[in-house]
Amino acid sequence: MNKQKLFWWFFWLFNWLVIFSFWFLTGGFEFSSLTESFIHLGGLFGLMAAFMILTQFFLMGRNLWLEKTFGLDKLSRFHHLNGKYSLIFLLAHPLFIILGYSLAAEINFLNQLKFFAFGNDETLKALIALFLFVFVVLSSLIVSLRKLRYELWYFIHLAVYLAVLLSFSHQFEFGYSLTGSNLFYGYWVLLYLLVLFNHLKFRFLRPLLNFYRHGFKVGRIIRENYNVVSIYISGKNLESFRVLPGQFMIFRFLAPEFFWESHPFSLSKPMNGLELRITPKEVGDFTKKLQNLPLGAKVIIEGPFGVFTDNEKVSDKILLIAGGIGITPLRSLAQAMVQKGKDVILLFGNKTRQDIVFENEFKDITGLKLINVLSDEKNYSGETGYIDKEKIQRLVPDFLEREVFLCGPEPMMDSVISDLKELDFPSAKLHFEKFSL
Repeated sequence: MNKQKLFWWFFWLFNWLVIFSFWFLTGGFEFSSLTESFIHLGGLFGLMAAFMILTQFFLMGRNLWLEKTFGLDKLSRFHHLNGKYSLIFLLAHPLFIILGYSLAAEINFLNQLKFFAFGNDETLKALIALFLFVFVVLSSLIVSLRKLRYELWYFIHLAVYLAVLLSFSHQFEFGYSLTGSNLFYGYWVLLYLLVLFNHLKFRFLRPLLNFYRHGFKVGRIIRENYNVVSIYISGKNLESFRVLPGQFMIFRFLAPEFFWESHPFSLSKPMNGLELRITPKEVGDFTKKLQNLPLGAKVIIEGPFGVFTDNEKVSDKILLIAGGIGITPLRSLAQAMVQKGKDVILLFGNKTRQDIVFENEFKDITGLKLINVLSDEKNYSGETGYIDKEKIQRLVPDFLEREVFLCGPEPMMDSVISDLKELDFPSAKLHFEKFSL
């Protein structure tokens, strides 16, 4: 594990240690009665839930230092996992608090809940916030499992901002760990300010500043095949906008029917200082509309992101494996790697000939060895079937000497990763990113 990863893991674990320490020092571990046990544990669960929610915001605040260390895809997966577990403590916090106070007041659970809901404005807001948090987590799971529309996922997540605002003040009015220690009070405020600053800087201020500097706009749109288009984005001073081959950005097109959505797309051609190119496949409502983007439409860009790049540690012998539209970052990487004099082989899997993207462009990359593999093309004289361990061994006999960059549909990537493991390919030389933002 490198120093950057160690720093971020230490930072996260250190905050957990601080929370448990202050909870303990302010009397949280005093379990002299069942009533106190419920109340003190409820307070701890509340602190844990709040910190996990702050972690959610920090993870997806698009912090470039954090993203360059782990990659946005891995942060996204940890974000999903952290969100699921936070639900446990979100529910345990009020449950234990209500049980504790109902025992102390010698009333039943529902009457105590009614008292909290209607007896104090802060606890009422906290209960509304709890409902919103639970709604967001459960709805997100449903949207993810059923592959529902991105717009629905996006608008559901906006409720989190309201939930945080509603739940904020009750922590400082009733949290005994906060009211019992000025130092912990200040630390807790500082945590919120840190996450807020991170969110504002990287998700809002930095993209707006880049928009002001470069004036990104749609320059031209070119159809690559029956379901793929390339969008060229122009601007000013683009030579100072650094994007590495293999990286991706998050685009928001400021045009009617597009404004409310932002989506990640990889750079499909190395930057030339004049324009940048993305190449989406028409697979959903949003991407099917992109061919109708008005020329000149302004574009706000977040990023670049991704560690799927040709850094200084990558060897001089490369195997690129692409499936379908997963070719986009590899198209950019292939050109950059060959220009550096590297030995590059590209295995490109598609269903039919008409699905192949950039076929003519690859012919112009002198030194690149391209092998197309088609699964559904009749009477095709080249490689047929799917990219598997048999083809990797036969077509690239020195694959163990190479570094592998892999991108494609998730089932295809999982299959190739499994095959490479069976072939004892070292995981340190395998590079891939799975996007689930």
